Amino acid sequence: MNVTGKTRNRGQPQPGQINLEALIEGGGEIAIGPVPPFECVATATDEHNCLAMLVRQPGESLDDLLQRLDAAIEAAYEYDHFTDEVNGPQ
Repeated sequence: MNVTGKTRNRGQPQPGQINLEALIEGGGEIAIGPVPPFECVATATDEHNCLAMLVRQPGESLDDLLQRLDAAIEAAYEYDHFTDEVNGPQ
C-alpha cells in the first residue's frame, strides 16, 4: 500500500531495482533504518546470508541508496562479494 492507503499497481520494478525485486520475491528481505551510530542503514538478506549493509551517505537520496543496494545484491550473487559498510574492514 502507498501512504494514501490505496494498493499500487506493482507492474515492472523500477530501473536499477531489479535485484531488489527478485530478492524479495524469492523470500529475502530488505530493511532500512537506524543502526547506531549510523542514522540510516540499508540491509539485504536472503535465507542464508547477509548480502549487504550500506550506510546512507550525507546528501544521498533514498532512491540512490536503493540503487546502491540493488547493485550490492547483484555483486553478492554474481561475484560472492558481500558489502559491509557498517562493521568496517575485518
